[in-house]
Amino acid sequence: MMSKTYLLDTNIISYLTDSQSPHRESVKNHLFSLSEEDRVAVSIVTLYELAYGLATFEKTKKDKRDRDKKLFESGIEFIKEYLEIFPLRVEEIDIFGRLKATYKKETGINTSALKKNDLDFLIASTAMSQGAILVSNDGIFGDIVAYGFGLTFEEWV
Repeated sequence: MMSKTYLLDTNIISYLTDSQSPHRESVKNHLFSLSEEDRVAVSIVTLYELAYGLATFEKTKKDKRDRDKKLFESGIEFIKEYLEIFPLRVEEIDIFGRLKATYKKETGINTSALKKNDLDFLIASTAMSQGAILVSNDGIFGDIVAYGFGLTFEEWV
């Protein structure tokens, strides 16, 4: 059996680091069902997003939120230590440009709203250039698959 590479989107990592997420068990079960030969990675963009999340983490209910913040911090450390981290590469520039232009044309979205999807386009470009299956719960990736760019996408929730 050939090994596969899975690129986990930021929302998938967030489900794993949120003890209250209704999607946490589903994501964990999918991860545990992968073969030993399969690779699991994240984009450097996801680490940037998680760092922002950690920097803006608010403590509302002292005990629970402190535990969740520690889980979040340990999740980031786990990623840095055990998962492959894909950098942004020059090879992805053309993919990014074509994805964004096609999405704008197909959806008619205005330029200001389009910018909100830049990180998703970066992550999708990385997945395509690395030949990885993008795992996300974000509907934009289903649209990108439909545009025929060769993105492989799975939802684990």
